[in-house]
Amino acid sequence: MNRNTSAALVVAIAAIAAIGLAFGAGGVAGQTNSTELANDTLNVENTTESVYVDVTGVDDMNGSGPVDVNVTFTGLNESDGSSTVLNETTLSVAANTTESANVTLNESDRAAYDSVRVVASTGANASLIDSVNWGTVG
Repeated sequence: MNRNTSAALVVAIAAIAAIGLAFGAGGVAGQTNSTELANDTLNVENTTESVYVDVTGVDDMNGSGPVDVNVTFTGLNESDGSSTVLNETTLSVAANTTESANVTLNESDRAAYDSVRVVASTGANASLIDSVNWGTVG
């Protein structure tokens, strides 16, 4: 081999290695433990009756559904910095269906918590979820 052939061979090997690393990193990056669909804090008012999350599956899951969605409602007290999990559940969301989770707040909850954090996540393919809506009633 001469210098030109060696240099070309080194460039070709480096290019192949870079392509392999790019595809390898993409495969690892695509494998996440959890995909957050919602993470929001909602204020609790004197009239707040409940906090809800609605999760809707896409029209066609191509045999990949249903998708498990974990939902956690956490009461937050700003004055003392405390928090309490009020409800934790898993929704099984199928194609073209809406599943809901909620937590009902009583008078003592409204007095104890300034807000409620809503977190919805899935370890599955988030692209199978069409929409996620959340809010308060009352």
